[in-house]
Amino acid sequence: MGLRLRLILVIMIPLVLVIGVYGVLRLRAEQAELLADNRRLMGLTAKAIQITVENALRDRQISDIRRLLAEIVEGQEQIDRIRMFDRNLEPTLVSNPLAIGEQIPEDTVRRVLQAGWPEWFYLRRGTQPVLYYVVPVRGPRDDIDGALEIVQLASGVEERVRAAAWDVVIRLSSLLVSVGVLTGFMLQRQVLRPLSALMAGIRRLGEGHTGPPLPIERADELGRVAAAFNTMAEQLDAAHRKLVEESERALELERQVRHAQTLAVAGRLATALAHEVGTPLNIISGRAEVLLQTLPGDDRRRDELSIIVDQIDRIAGIIRSLLDTVRPDVPKIQRVDIGPVVDRLLPLLRHAARRQHVTLDADVPATLPPVLADPNQLQQLLINLVVNAVEAVSDHGAVRVEATATSTGGQDGVRLVVRDTGPGIPEKLRGTVFDPFFTTKPPGRGTGLGLTICRDIVKEHRGRIHVEEADGGGAAISVWLPAEPA
Repeated sequence: MGLRLRLILVIMIPLVLVIGVYGVLRLRAEQAELLADNRRLMGLTAKAIQITVENALRDRQISDIRRLLAEIVEGQEQIDRIRMFDRNLEPTLVSNPLAIGEQIPEDTVRRVLQAGWPEWFYLRRGTQPVLYYVVPVRGPRDDIDGALEIVQLASGVEERVRAAAWDVVIRLSSLLVSVGVLTGFMLQRQVLRPLSALMAGIRRLGEGHTGPPLPIERADELGRVAAAFNTMAEQLDAAHRKLVEESERALELERQVRHAQTLAVAGRLATALAHEVGTPLNIISGRAEVLLQTLPGDDRRRDELSIIVDQIDRIAGIIRSLLDTVRPDVPKIQRVDIGPVVDRLLPLLRHAARRQHVTLDADVPATLPPVLADPNQLQQLLINLVVNAVEAVSDHGAVRVEATATSTGGQDGVRLVVRDTGPGIPEKLRGTVFDPFFTTKPPGRGTGLGLTICRDIVKEHRGRIHVEEADGGGAAISVWLPAEPA
């Protein structure tokens, strides 16, 4: 059973009982009043008949009295029969014999003859209600010679009582319906609607959606409950935000711990590589350069020696990258123009791109604002991003470097994007591409430190780096660096 039905029953049941009791009392009062009016009219009629009969008896005109009684019965709708009794309770005159009520009310007639006062009573004969009125009849010497019984079939009174009852029932029913409708409307407006809003707020809060606070439009108990609920929702929301912040802080601390552990391993690895590989590489590189200098310029072996020197320089660069990762230099921040840096790097990077049959171009406007950066680290950032893009692109692919002036968080800066037409970065891997030693390249093709170094450089420059959604396939790495204040 819902709350609406319970409230209506709690209010309407006592109301129905009260109105029902009132209706019964009202019906009884109406019936008593109708009977009293009828008895009063019957008393006046009986008094008039009594006077007429007594005058006729003084003149001893019995036939006239019989005719008079018959005429009274025929002419009066209120009278159905008149009988006259002597002192022996014998009927001497009968105006109109009736099928009901033929027995003589001996006790009543005897009391009237003895006391000389009229009496009346109301009883039911079969299905018919009958009203009896008995009056004494006095003789010429003012002594009581007999009694008159005046009878009325009170079916008309019964009909008036029923009509009055229906009138009371209709009026009380209309009152009950009106009160019920008004009560339901007030319950809906004053109780059920605020409770529905409170339940909806509790349901939203249970589902994790705080939503707008409940309106407080009243100062009663429901208004105080709504205010307490709003306070509780605000406290829960604040506690939820605090829990989320603490969870994010814990995750960040855990990430920093993992990063520190990774850097410690990388540091030991880089130190060992630098110690164990650095010296033999220097010897090999020195011998190769000596041989390269001794060969004539048109000797075909010079190309092979050049490749050996390049590969040795590449290995040395990998070792330096490892050392830079575990022992990063403090950046020397200064005013740097992006355009000249890209112009200097593109010729060097196009050589590696041509070997991979990859087209490399750039779109760097000359009107870009200067940024605050370390030139060497900025070059390293661009080299790592372009080399990664070139290695990710298959034959006859393309890599493009774009730069635009943009603002982030109300701060002006320059946005660099390196796009390629390679296979792209899957959605599930975009959150881990900047982790140390993470790589999708085959073994021996990469260390997994390029994007990690890029992330650290951007972080040192108070910038941002992330993987963008690339239209038409491929990958796009976006870097934002703050511009020099005007």
